Amino acid sequence: MSTLALGHARVAGRGEAVEAKRGRFDAPALTAIRYADPAAWMTATAVANAIDVRRAAVAAAHDRVGVVVTSAEGPVEAMAAMNEASRGGSSSPIRFPASNAGSLAGLTSIAFGFRGPTLMLTLPADRGVPVGLLLADAWLGRDVVSFVVVVATGRREGEGPQPPVSRCLLLGNRATEGVEPFDLERDAAWLVHVGSAE
Repeated sequence: MSTLALGHARVAGRGEAVEAKRGRFDAPALTAIRYADPAAWMTATAVANAIDVRRAAVAAAHDRVGVVVTSAEGPVEAMAAMNEASRGGSSSPIRFPASNAGSLAGLTSIAFGFRGPTLMLTLPADRGVPVGLLLADAWLGRDVVSFVVVVATGRREGEGPQPPVSRCLLLGNRATEGVEPFDLERDAAWLVHVGSAE
């Protein structure tokens, strides 16, 4: 990551989620979603935490908010359920869409009404975060978006199965009021180390 240089992105908010809180989302579109993987809810919760201080500005720019999510594992619970169902000769219409890795970015987009460019990277954070940040910087620099949420979802370090955790940076550009300069060591490293306790 030492070669990563962002010329346009500024940090407009940070959010972390170690517990998914579906109650934070009141989007009418979510009522149609009967099931989403815990990793998708964790991703959306981290985004909610990151945009809290700018919720009105982000909501107003909803069609100019981009989403980039990186996760090496994706929706593990839903994928395991689909695998088990296929062995039994059936398919769950509820879990099938949730088992797609893109559901992590999709649920976030639905929950907040984001309509900008959206990308799901099925890569570990150390490989996906630099790509996501470069894309976000390019979108902001070309004025494709007003904001981009860049999210890394992974698992806590530890023995045995660990629940998903997520970290999110809300990025704006130089014109966004009250933003901080992007700091490679602080911001990119914080996202990359999503599973650490730091």
